[in-house]
Amino acid sequence: MSFSARHTLPGIGLAILLSLSHPTALSAQVAAQRPHVSLLLSGAVDTRTASHNETIDGAFRTLAVQVSRPLFTVRGVHVAWLGEIMPAMLVTAGAPPHRVPTPDVDPTEANDPRRLERYAVRDSYGIGFAPLGAEAALSLNANTHLLLNVTSGVAWFSRVVPYGKATQANFTVAPGLFLERHLGNTQAVAVGYQLHHLSNASMGGANPGMNSHIFSLRVSKLR
Repeated sequence: MSFSARHTLPGIGLAILLSLSHPTALSAQVAAQRPHVSLLLSGAVDTRTASHNETIDGAFRTLAVQVSRPLFTVRGVHVAWLGEIMPAMLVTAGAPPHRVPTPDVDPTEANDPRRLERYAVRDSYGIGFAPLGAEAALSLNANTHLLLNVTSGVAWFSRVVPYGKATQANFTVAPGLFLERHLGNTQAVAVGYQLHHLSNASMGGANPGMNSHIFSLRVSKLR
């Protein structure tokens, strides 16, 4: 073993011991998270009712602005507050065929054209506000993070969502898993999956709810 190796190996061993005993400090130095202002584009690949997990012949697309602010770091995991505004939401939804009322089962709904129209597949436009959220970031290396996040709030749509006796106003919650890559010192891009859930908390005549399996692209400005 050369003189250089005899001195280098103990140094490497000491660095490993320090990283194990002080993971938070090391992670903070290598890849601490910074405040984000992000543009999020999302589209669903599958939409289902939340009540019975029945397929909805529909779509769910959103444009959102997200803001995050770091709060604390625990064992190399950076935790931040995450808020979201959704100025543009497009939902295509309708009742599964066997949920459409018939005169024999529900004559009040079936014999009223205005009520029955709520069960047809149709577009609804909406806006949303989700101030109750959090994001945990695990540093994979200096520029790459694994993100686990969730947002929660409210949304209002131009028509009843998803169908029937549901309501135009809904509560929302959306857990997600993303892979983020920093591009230079001020930008980042992330791709990931979200399970977007909306329901009216049984404040309407019915609460079928809607679950959307979503893939998202997020472009961020780091501050």
